[in-house]
Amino acid sequence: MFNGLIVAALAFLPGEVDAPKPATLARTLAFRADVVYRGDGTSIDDGVILVKEGVITQVGSGLEIPEGAAIVDHDGAISAGLIALHSEDGAGAELYDSTRIVLAEAEARHAFAPEHADFDRALAAGITALVLAPSSSSLIGGQSAVVKTSGGRVVKPAAQLALSLSRDALHTNRFPTSYAGAIEELERRFGEPEGPVARAASGSLPVLIDVNDRAETLRAIGFAQRFGLKGALYGSYWAEEIAPQIAGSGLDVICTPFDVGDDSRSARAVVALAKEGVRLGFGLDAPERHPGSLRFGAAACVRAGLETAKARKALTGDAAAIAGVAGRIGRVARGLDADLVLWSGDPVALTSSIQAVYVDGELVHGGSK
Repeated sequence: MFNGLIVAALAFLPGEVDAPKPATLARTLAFRADVVYRGDGTSIDDGVILVKEGVITQVGSGLEIPEGAAIVDHDGAISAGLIALHSEDGAGAELYDSTRIVLAEAEARHAFAPEHADFDRALAAGITALVLAPSSSSLIGGQSAVVKTSGGRVVKPAAQLALSLSRDALHTNRFPTSYAGAIEELERRFGEPEGPVARAASGSLPVLIDVNDRAETLRAIGFAQRFGLKGALYGSYWAEEIAPQIAGSGLDVICTPFDVGDDSRSARAVVALAKEGVRLGFGLDAPERHPGSLRFGAAACVRAGLETAKARKALTGDAAAIAGVAGRIGRVARGLDADLVLWSGDPVALTSSIQAVYVDGELVHGGSK
């Protein structure tokens, strides 16, 4: 479970931000900040973000602010909202089924409970969207969904087809009981694909493959390459020694959640993957873990040698690309949703605190009261 030491270190204390009242949201909002981190690895000093009806219309430095716009002046940094790529927030046991090994038609969006208190915690950690992912206890657990943590919006109802080649999918009292049996069943399903499996086999539906150790990762890579699958591996802890093979597979990697006391292998693996050019995002597995562990993981990797800009991208723009929603969220760019976090400093510095969070241009956490 998430250690209280991290909670103290992150110190999500809302500050005083001059935020417009909801009645002004139909008008243009203008955010001015010392620096805007765009989510693509670049930043803008003395940045201005213009927002209308919840959508970003312009981003730049020295932009003219339209007459009548509601202005949010911020002495600090603004980034796109953070995106957690693997979570169970608000879903409880709805993402689990202990009776079937294949649930390809199941959709995690049906477990989405927008009013759940889990999402308040996520917003307080700067997380404005997350991927609800099926359990890894089934070979084919169903389809993940990208949802917002405020407003009840489902950004993408069928984001990935969740597969499991980890030990979690093996059982002593029902099939499959071995890795060989699991691979054989998956090959049979993908050999004569139907429904969502057919979509995954054609490349129109990315896969999310759960793995734990090196052997499982190599099996997953081999399986994905045999069937030409696109998508991501979920599990990075043992990736350091096989980073070149993972890069050669073309699969993205969702990093294993970080906890206080983790050994250096966790962060070294992420650094090795980044050096090989693998696109990265971070998993969360909340509510088991505190939402602050998402940013803590990125900060730990920066300390181990990950470029700060890559860490920010992994939390925002690259995370959105992995989830298949880069055209909607994850960056501070024209035409994208105004999901913004106002920070006292750099988002991947644990000394930085969250001042306010906006989703679709609406203040949902922090700000002036």
